[in-house]
Amino acid sequence: MEILYHYGYIVLKLAVGLVAFLFILRTTGRGSLSQMTPVDLVSNFVMGGIIGGVIYNQNISSIQLLLVLLIWQALITSFNFLARYSVFFRHLIAGRNVTLVLDGVFQMDKIKNLRLNVNDLIAMLRLKGCHLHEAAFVRLETNGDCTVIKKEEGKKSTIVVENGEVIDDGLKEIGKTKKWLQAELKKKHIKVENLFAAEWYENTDQNNKLYRGLFLVPFSKKV
Repeated sequence: MEILYHYGYIVLKLAVGLVAFLFILRTTGRGSLSQMTPVDLVSNFVMGGIIGGVIYNQNISSIQLLLVLLIWQALITSFNFLARYSVFFRHLIAGRNVTLVLDGVFQMDKIKNLRLNVNDLIAMLRLKGCHLHEAAFVRLETNGDCTVIKKEEGKKSTIVVENGEVIDDGLKEIGKTKKWLQAELKKKHIKVENLFAAEWYENTDQNNKLYRGLFLVPFSKKV
């Protein structure tokens, strides 16, 4: 009977841990690895460690386990909240997008900083169906994915505003300045702080004619 009680209590703790883990995963809205930030990944490892360490410890109840998991998740939610509404914290937690190829020129300083060797770079391009000589624009995203634009495609998009904050790296990427951005926004009667996002895009039509512009996503009304 004592054995049944012992293992029954272990099963109860496992069930509590599993339900709490699934609830947290569901409420954060991140169902895949590609959606997770480094903080989320660390959080999952720590929660797994907490659950694993508590299961065989009879001095810790399932209620205490649940409370510890909730406290830990509250801390992680706070970090993600800061990352969502602050560009500084987002770059601190999730890192930055890194442009590896710009206008067909390989940015060797950034490639070296990332410690990418030629085989890694070639593999990244091949996964996108691109060879070295075809690459016009290559950017390593914060989620580990890679954006690749071939020379013949003539398409490009760069975020220059996120959550009401100007992205200096984005402006440098397209060869523009804050003064230019402010002038463009003034024409559209909107301020930077009122923008959820602003994207600079370049594309070609059926006649291979280049067109470009600034696409705005405001927090409230349409522009």
